[in-house]
Amino acid sequence: MSIGGLVQHGKAHIDFLFPGICVMSGIFVLMRGTIRHSLGIEWLDIDLIPIALIYLVGKDQRLKAGSLAFCVGILTDIITVCPLGLFAVAYSMITLGLNRCRQFLDFNKIKASAPLVAMCILAKWAFILVVLNLFTTGKFIPSTPFLPVLLSALITSLLAPPLFYFMDLGGGGRVSGASHHDIERYSW
Repeated sequence: MSIGGLVQHGKAHIDFLFPGICVMSGIFVLMRGTIRHSLGIEWLDIDLIPIALIYLVGKDQRLKAGSLAFCVGILTDIITVCPLGLFAVAYSMITLGLNRCRQFLDFNKIKASAPLVAMCILAKWAFILVVLNLFTTGKFIPSTPFLPVLLSALITSLLAPPLFYFMDLGGGGRVSGASHHDIERYSW
């Protein structure tokens, strides 16, 4: 039987979700500035990486989430004008915090994961601004007002439920033939 036959009959459990999340995260990091500039929203920082990290931690894939956080952070550091390792450490610290929060929160419920996305965005910016204020001479410190960061966190947290749904459709869960539990997961 060929590989296509194995996949068709469901005997081979090949998971393409994590490589797909990695590719989409890399494309998002590379295209983030271009998309914001073409839409005319340079002041808004919509970040989809915490959504992917929360999804992976919620699916009990902590090692994959940590490696994705570090790799996407290094990629962000390479293409931006900031000290090398700043975003890598920021995303890694967010993932470490998510791993600790998983003991107390159910990441499979939207009521917990959507506000957590907003808190991750706010924590990322707080960490970056504190590190830049402490360890640089002033040439890398962005003048970021609080309202656009708060608005970015709100918009990103509103994007989380549909993206969680599409990631579940992509192979992370069984959304087809949704049960009452699945409908409860994607509703407020």
